[in-house]
Amino acid sequence: MTHSSLHIHLVSDSTGETVHQVARAALAQFPDVQIFEHVWTLVRTPAHVDTIASALKRNPGILLYSVVNPEIRNSIEDLCLKNSIPSLSVLDPLMDMLSSVLGYRQNTQPGSQHKLDKAYFDRMAAVEFAVNHDDGLNMDRLKDAQILLVGVSRTSKTPTSMYLANRGYRVANYALVPNVDFPLHLLKDTPDLFVVGLTTDAKRLSMVRRNRLQHMSDVQNDTYADIDTINDELRSARLLFSRQNWPVLDVSRRSIEETAAAILHLFVNKREEKLNAKISDEAAL
Repeated sequence: MTHSSLHIHLVSDSTGETVHQVARAALAQFPDVQIFEHVWTLVRTPAHVDTIASALKRNPGILLYSVVNPEIRNSIEDLCLKNSIPSLSVLDPLMDMLSSVLGYRQNTQPGSQHKLDKAYFDRMAAVEFAVNHDDGLNMDRLKDAQILLVGVSRTSKTPTSMYLANRGYRVANYALVPNVDFPLHLLKDTPDLFVVGLTTDAKRLSMVRRNRLQHMSDVQNDTYADIDTINDELRSARLLFSRQNWPVLDVSRRSIEETAAAILHLFVNKREEKLNAKISDEAAL
């Protein structure tokens, strides 16, 4: 039986981020189905489970959960079993495999992934770095940067930088300006900096810039969205990228997540190449 709509109950004993992201990734494969999300976070008491039970009676569908407390888990599983509600603990297959491989049982502390450990503070530092090195700021202080994104205006440099920063990478970005040379001399002392050029389709960029001008009520900067001017900017950018042998990504039809994933793929490959070259050099000595 096929369904044109579905109620999905997302249950978590923490912020709900994990179960929400898993659900979104799977639901993206069913674009023709109308989805009604019911989000239940910080579910840690029997009373909260009772509230979910009432909601399931009003809007039956499926239930996905990420709950570590055994009693609450059992209550949720019993509830779904009694009411014939399809349910799934989204992390169980992975946790079972890790427990088997590592040889000990998992931690049962809700929200463990959000603890204030070193990785958390590293991510916060990376976000601060991205803010302080956005749109060409502090280009003379790139020694701690891992990645530099370069592109003309409105090629998703800032949101991509922030997304990567939330993954813990120190990212700077630079907006290319017509008739202004890129400051290549500032990269001389950063041999390990990974630079990526971002480009896009000229017509799409013209539409984005035109919407930007309308949003800002700017009626004077007419060349900003002019298609001929944009083509000139993109040609100059591609020439720069080619001369410097920087990898180039076309962001025309990529989401921020897809662009970031492609950048990380290039970044990791480059890092592996350098590591392998270093190992080969050491072996030759």
